[in-house]
Amino acid sequence: MKCPICGSYSVDILKSKLEDSKNHEIEKLILKCGDCETVFRDTIKHKKPIDFRIIISELDHSYKEFIKIYPEDILSVGDVLIVDDKNVEITSLENKKGGRVSRSIASDLVTIWASSIDIPIRIGVSIDFHGITSSYKIDVNRDLKVQIGDVFKIENIYFRVDSLKTIERKMRKGFAIASVIKRIYGKPLNHKAPFQIDLTEHIIKSTKNKE
Repeated sequence: MKCPICGSYSVDILKSKLEDSKNHEIEKLILKCGDCETVFRDTIKHKKPIDFRIIISELDHSYKEFIKIYPEDILSVGDVLIVDDKNVEITSLENKKGGRVSRSIASDLVTIWASSIDIPIRIGVSIDFHGITSSYKIDVNRDLKVQIGDVFKIENIYFRVDSLKTIERKMRKGFAIASVIKRIYGKPLNHKAPFQIDLTEHIIKSTKNKE
């Protein structure tokens, strides 16, 4: 919006009124130029928000909801949306061509994939005992930082993090935040050692499997 008198874009909104039409929301504005102080009117027309399908993951299950979004809005992986008073973070976007993208205008999308951020994250832990793997599912804070080489304790096992499987890739160096980790892979230590955190109280399920 610019002043019709001096052409300045430095304007303040004095009053705003929203009206509905069949396919649009019409915002009628009274504005004041910050440079020449001219008061003038302007109108902005928006397409009405429409329902978009969103698949929300909560721990081990997912469910479908719908969220109203303006077609011209730009969405990106990592954006936080509010669905039924719940905070969810976009993890993937599916466009009309069937592809997954990290950023898109809403009108090109078919499905939004998201994860609840109001609850802990559930991730897997696998510890390799030379042919027998102890596996766990644990619920931890989403902001837990896991570094390759970190030492953790779970039950009576001390283990060193050997690699990480995240949403996007397998990692053998560096670190990741729990919110993007799918599984932690570790090698057991044959002795007690200083550890970053005891994961025992976070166990939801445990199994032992032969390779």
